[in-house]
Parts: sequence; C-alpha cells; structure tokens
Amino acid sequence: MTTTSRRTAIGVGATSALAGLTWATGSRASAEPEPDQPAGRRPNIVFLLIDDMGYGDLSITGNSLVRTLNLDRLGTEGMLMTQCYDASPICSPSRAGLLTGQYPARNRIVTFLATREHNARAGQADWLDPDVPTLPRALRDAGYATGHFGKWHLGGGRDVGDAPWPAAYGFDESYTQFEGLGPRVVPNDTDAGLAAASIALGQGPIDQLPKSAITERFVDKAIDFVERHRDRPWFLQLWPGDVHSQWVPSAAQLEQVAGLGRTPEEERFLAVLVALDAEVGRLTRALDDLGLLDDTLIVCTSDNGPTAGDNRPGSAGPYRGRKGSLYEGGIRQPLLVRWPGQVPAGHRDDRTVGHAVDLAPTLAEAAGVPLPGRGDGISLLPAWRGRPITERPALFWTFGAFREPDQVPANASPSFAIRSGSWKLLAESDGRDPELYDLATDPGETTNVTDRHPQVTSALVARLESWRRPLPIKIAH
Repeated sequence: MTTTSRRTAIGVGATSALAGLTWATGSRASAEPEPDQPAGRRPNIVFLLIDDMGYGDLSITGNSLVRTLNLDRLGTEGMLMTQCYDASPICSPSRAGLLTGQYPARNRIVTFLATREHNARAGQADWLDPDVPTLPRALRDAGYATGHFGKWHLGGGRDVGDAPWPAAYGFDESYTQFEGLGPRVVPNDTDAGLAAASIALGQGPIDQLPKSAITERFVDKAIDFVERHRDRPWFLQLWPGDVHSQWVPSAAQLEQVAGLGRTPEEERFLAVLVALDAEVGRLTRALDDLGLLDDTLIVCTSDNGPTAGDNRPGSAGPYRGRKGSLYEGGIRQPLLVRWPGQVPAGHRDDRTVGHAVDLAPTLAEAAGVPLPGRGDGISLLPAWRGRPITERPALFWTFGAFREPDQVPANASPSFAIRSGSWKLLAESDGRDPELYDLATDPGETTNVTDRHPQVTSALVARLESWRRPLPIKIAH
C-alpha cells in the first residue's frame, strides 16, 4: 500500500501538509449509513477490562509464547480493532475515561489514585466525582441490572476511607479489591501493605484469598449475577487485576507454562495470563449454558500498556513505550468485540481510530439508552457493524505534567499528546519540545518530523494548547 492510500484509509488526504488536520474539525464521526436494526430485547453487555495487558500480549495480536484461545475467540467470532486507544497510560484516569466518556483530566483524575498526600501532589481529586454522568447509571435508569466485579481504582483504599462505593456511579452490585470500597477481596500472599490498609478502612465485608484465586472469585460473582438477572437485560463489568504485577500464580497455573518463559519472571507472567484466559472461557461457557451468549455484546480491551521498565514481561507489540508513556505502546490497545448478528465474525478493522471515551456512547447506543451530559467520544457502532469510520474529531491525552523535571523517568514521553488523522504530536505545556510522527508511515514513532512539517507542527501545537489550557490540572515547572 502506498503512503497516500494508507493516509486516505484513515481519513487523511495527501494533497497538503495540513490535510490530516481536517479529521479534527468535525463534531461527528463519518461512516456509511447503518442498516435498520431488528426489534427485540436489548443486548446484555459484558465489558472486560484487563489490567496492564500490552498490545502484543494476546496471541491474536502477536504473542508467540502462549495461546490466549478464549480471548482470541472474542475477535475471531467477532472483530478486532487495531487502532484503539486508552484514555490514559495508567489505571485510574484510564478507567475514569471509560466510565464517563469524558477525558479524565476534565474530572481531575490524572494519575493513579493513592494516598491523600499523593493525590494532592498530583493536583488531583481523591475519587471520581459521583455526579458526573456515567454509563452504568444511564443503563440502570433504563432498566438494566448493573454489576461491577474486579478492580475499581476510582476512589477508596490506602488512607482514603470516605470515597463513594461503586453504587454511587450506577451499580446495583459490586465486588472489588483493595483499590475500592464496599464488598471486596484482598490478597493474603502479596501486596500486604495495601491489603492491610484496605482492611483497616472497613467500609464493607472483606474476604481474603491468594492472589492466584482472586480472578476466579470475580468470575464466580459475575456468573452468579448473570444467573440471578437472566430474565432482564444486564450490564456486567469484569475488571480483573491480572495481568498487573506482582505475578504470583499457583503451582498448578505455573505448571501450565513450564519452560515457555525466557525468564522466571516472564514465566510467572505467562502463567497468570493463561489462567486469566481460562477464566474468560469459563464465563463465556456459563453464558452459553444459560442460553445468553448470543444475546450478549462482549467488549474487551486493556486499561494501559504493559508493566513499565526495560526487560519486563508483557509486550507492546511493534509500538514504542509502555505503561506510563503517551507513546503508542502506553496507550494503544486491541479492542475485541463479539456481538452475533450485529458484529461481523472474523472482521479486522485497521482503519477506524477509536478511543476509550468512545465506549460509553457506543455501548449506550447499542442498548438504545440516552447518555446524558457532555461527552468527548463518538459512537463506534457503525464500525462494529462493518463500516469503518473514516473521519472523527481529534484525540487528546495528558500524563505526567504534574511531575517536577527531576522526577521524570528516563525515556518518558512528553506530557501531552494529540492525534489528528495519521499525525500524532506530543509536547510539554506551552508547546515546548514538540515531537511529530506520521503514524501511517511510522507507527513505531521512530522519527520526529517536526522539522519537515513546521506548519503541521504549529497547527497541532495550537490545538493541543487550546485543549490543555482550560483543564483543571497541575502543571509543574
């Protein structure tokens, strides 16, 4: 494929240096007309969010060390989208963007939520504002049963014991871990400080299990939720804490991958990944046994790139950067969507550019439910039905602006980013130290082309600054 055809495929003309900027000016996505939808029961929805899974960790996206057959099946029986992004390269803001359909910095969530002192240093809130419109609340108000099972990390834990429970955001039921309040489970063999701090807070019944058994417990809770609500539409968030470090598989889980890792640490990582895949298979089999699988829309992605650090387990695939970076490896994720009769099986979409803030409006539209408030995303539903979206507004990110220069890790990305068409620009506040990449020809972000495209650079810096200035965030200098 030529450079011109690659650019045109994602909505960027090649007639001028600024052609890619036309993608950022529209307020709606562009796609072919949608077919009429048949009447019937609204779909059940499973939103599966894997913690710290890198772009290349699934075998469907390049993992040659182990097979993730159950996760892959979501893509082979549905579709794989390859140009989708997180709202942030780290846990809490990424999850806030998914839940609200808004850029998380608008709601003063810019890094992982931790102690009050940590949050104050970063200039962020101690929890997500429960008054912000959320997808689960909109679905619950429309008659859906709503349940959250897994990691929360949107408030509660450490020394923050007065954060709202997940119920405040629209969940009928929840069962989380030490990064949240309400009914929860904490590990008894790792993360001892976080587990002890969670227990000390109270705020709900607390179970204790080996970390290797916690995802199984979340899936047990999820299956029980579905069984009790099978006669009405339901929305289920399953957000397992795998494959976040520390990796402490059971002996049986480790035996499944014996000899497949290149280091003992990687072998433990692979064991946890394979065990997680097996639990996803257990959930889908339960849905099938209940006669609900083909009436269920399943969406799966990750909250950010793989564990930060050189030579750590987890793969960002062909992309630069890892967790905590605004380079592609920190924010680009595969998006798997299975929805029989709506999403064409075996389809791969390399053209549509999606973002985490798109999922709330997309799932709301799939359910036929209005999503109140002002969001930053678009609906990806046309793309899910096989019609790639070729034009959309620009995408924005921020991470790390709150850190003093001497706190910035080596090889960190600049603190702000914008993608418009195939152009991606990263810069510090006030447009300092810009880096420009053409992702159509350089998806690995190897060559900064600011000197070759000064007009594109200045135009994108201006757009990025226009987005940054109103944000209620801390900028360290």
